[in-house]
Amino acid sequence: MSFDKHLIRKYNIPGPRYTSYPTVPYWEADSFSEDRWRASVSEAFSASNAKEGISVYIHLPFCESLCTFCGCHKHITKRH
Repeated sequence: MSFDKHLIRKYNIPGPRYTSYPTVPYWEADSFSEDRWRASVSEAFSASNAKEGISVYIHLPFCESLCTFCGCHKHITKRH
């Protein structure tokens, strides 16, 4: 297996985790309504995934065990 050292140097930087969409910098508590959220998500999906479809991640924060997979808020519980 070979690696492109230029690409490794280019992308070997910390970046945000995308656990919500739209991402936090676009949230405006006083004007970000459910309708605006729906329109924003629809517009983003249409612009970036028109030919490929979309991937949707739904986080249910009630995990039975602690893992290192995600950095999201979680509540460890056996009570469903």
